[in-house]
Amino acid sequence: MKEALARDTAYLHPYWCELNQEEVIDGSDEFFRIHGASAGIDALWPHAPALRLAIDTVRREGRPSQLAHAAVAHDHTRVSRVLVLPGTAQSVFIAGVPAAQTRSQGRALSRWRSDFADVVSAPRPQQQRIGDCLALLVAHSGASHASIVESVSTGYRSVHCACATVGRCDDCIAPVTLPLERFSSAGETSVTSLADGTQALIHPLGGPKEPLCARALVLHPLDVSRRAAIERMASMVGNWIGNILRAADAMRAAQQRDRLYAEVVRAMSDAVLVIDDDFRVRQSNAAAANLLGARPETITGADVRDLIQVSANDGEIVAWASLARPGDTSRIEPIACALPHRGGVAMIKGSCARLGEANDSDASAGTLVLVLRDVSHEVETMRRAEWAATHDALTGLHNRVGFERRMSPVDTSGQLICLDLDRFKVINDSCGHAAGDQVLRAIATIIRRHIRRLDVPARIGGDEFFVALPQCPENVALKIAEAIRADVEQYAYHDERGEAYRVSCSIGICAYHDHDSLQRARADADAAMYSAKRSGKNRVVAFERSPQAMARSSDVHWAHRIERAIDEDRIELWRQPIFDLQDNRAKGYEVLVRMRDDNGALVLPSEFIPPAERFDLIGALDRHIVSRIARHFSDVLNGGRYVSINLSGRSAADLGLAAWITNCFEQADVHPHQICIELTETATAVDPTDVLTLMQTLRRAGFCIALDDLGSGVASFATLRDLPVDIVKLDGGYVRGVAQDKRAQEIVQAVVQVARSHGIETVAEWIEDEATLSWVSQAGITRGQGFYLGVPEPIILENAVDRLCP
Repeated sequence: MKEALARDTAYLHPYWCELNQEEVIDGSDEFFRIHGASAGIDALWPHAPALRLAIDTVRREGRPSQLAHAAVAHDHTRVSRVLVLPGTAQSVFIAGVPAAQTRSQGRALSRWRSDFADVVSAPRPQQQRIGDCLALLVAHSGASHASIVESVSTGYRSVHCACATVGRCDDCIAPVTLPLERFSSAGETSVTSLADGTQALIHPLGGPKEPLCARALVLHPLDVSRRAAIERMASMVGNWIGNILRAADAMRAAQQRDRLYAEVVRAMSDAVLVIDDDFRVRQSNAAAANLLGARPETITGADVRDLIQVSANDGEIVAWASLARPGDTSRIEPIACALPHRGGVAMIKGSCARLGEANDSDASAGTLVLVLRDVSHEVETMRRAEWAATHDALTGLHNRVGFERRMSPVDTSGQLICLDLDRFKVINDSCGHAAGDQVLRAIATIIRRHIRRLDVPARIGGDEFFVALPQCPENVALKIAEAIRADVEQYAYHDERGEAYRVSCSIGICAYHDHDSLQRARADADAAMYSAKRSGKNRVVAFERSPQAMARSSDVHWAHRIERAIDEDRIELWRQPIFDLQDNRAKGYEVLVRMRDDNGALVLPSEFIPPAERFDLIGALDRHIVSRIARHFSDVLNGGRYVSINLSGRSAADLGLAAWITNCFEQADVHPHQICIELTETATAVDPTDVLTLMQTLRRAGFCIALDDLGSGVASFATLRDLPVDIVKLDGGYVRGVAQDKRAQEIVQAVVQVARSHGIETVAEWIEDEATLSWVSQAGITRGQGFYLGVPEPIILENAVDRLCP
């Protein structure tokens, strides 16, 4: 291997010989021309002792040596760049370039440079000049072929070629094997052997940052006696052609990028406008024409200020130049924009980029690139969702969450009105829920008629209303309350037979201050309202902050009633079936509760749950209910697959509740997968951290988690994403009558779609007729509940486990 490498290297020089001991066994024509055919060893280098010493050293150490020059033969012929290379055993190779030949090659190289300069400076097309350079290289190098080859997947192809003979030379380098992948962009010129035994020179044409050579200049056959000069010529030609080809590559790539960008912009659904310093539109796409309502041919060259006008919150027109500084990109959040060509105002969002230098102080410098999108529908949908989350769908007043948001924290003083209807249950029971809904809407209209614009009306419960009167003295609040009471008293509902049903209202009033909590103010107003009911109903009572008044307050009375009912086990368990809408069979039961009062009458949860929450009895009540369910679980579950239990969101503050519930059902030998824990969406908004912790802990223990009354809170879609729930129960206000309510259908379908994307099952409450059942089934809701499917029924308790929950 070493001898072959030394031999190949020597063959590349015009002057070389192979020396074995003291005998020349082979040599080049130039060698024998200088020394003669039978030159003796002593006559080879009589005047080059350094060369003799180098030969001995190479033989001894086996490493190559190099001399700048040496005088050979008796006529002192000068040989430059002398190499002494080790062969095998005692043989060595001596190679170099005679000085006379170097001078002639220098003169030839000088002529070459002059001719090359004439070719590259000629006013001809690039392709023709490349061909002329290759032809010039062939003529000066003595080669027969010069080619520019380009690597492809199958090997390489010739892209430019020149031949010494006339005619096409497409296959002139077919015998050459080109290992282009081995050459880096900074690779050196190399020589390879052809099939016919001649040599070919390969000069890589890679750029300075290209990891691998993509093109090369191939010249063959190579006159090895002139290798140095030919390498210089090949380098000059290769560098010049390489620069041209790389520039052409860059131009093609830029054109391809421009075409790609133009196609991307054309296909974008967002409107794209490119605006110059004078605010003239230079480029746009089809989406821009759709957004602006103008024909594409009229947009180019138009003043963007005549096409779209950005309005600030105060209605002032915003200057486009102020949206972004040079070199920056700014987001355009949804903002009202006037569209003169389309007509009207749209909510637009997107981005504004200003080209140029970031430190340019001229605000008008640089091109503006606007990417805009009409989000009017999305903004309106969000506005409606926000409104629905904070308002009562039936009356249009604030709901509990909306009222708490408006009033918490209380930052002003005023009066708080609590209104509850008298004899409202008679209308509901006699005429149905539709009649009750009509009465509630009428009461809301009466309330609006008598309050001021800054007042905050709300429907908190079934027939319970609150009105906050900021900056209002008590005497004015009493007049407003009395006017509302009088109008309610005059109102009558007429059924389809013309029979009139009248209602009245009991109203309580209390003052609130900026240091009061909303919960306390509501409790005081509620207490005053119950005082009005106990005093004969249909009257207005102001709350008194005295020990005697507090002792008489209704909530205190309710607190004692609830505590006695828990102690005397008068909290009854009822259940309502939850059906699988796919196979129309009961899948589970929701546990409902009723309270028996001292006289044996049933009290609905809407009456005793609110005071239980306000007087911190809800935790004890929840534990009592869960304990009874666990002890009588076989009776509660009878015929079902799971049991759904409601927990108050305020019980979430009890840090030990989750562990207690888990232990309670473990002692009863009830698997957690048979239990679904329901928490309302409004509870997640009031105590988000505690409720989230409770949900996560129970879910890890194996319980199913349901989110009740979805749609009545503040962030329904975000709730589905952030809370660990398995089931969502749609608020009954959206489900009842959904088959005829287009708006309710859109909301329900949106909730179902989001829930399905998160793998969450849906339950529709308040299914009260066949039309509603048919619609929710087709909408993809998996479970249903309501009077049409099954009415609540008391649970007959017969079986109980021996161990009780602690």
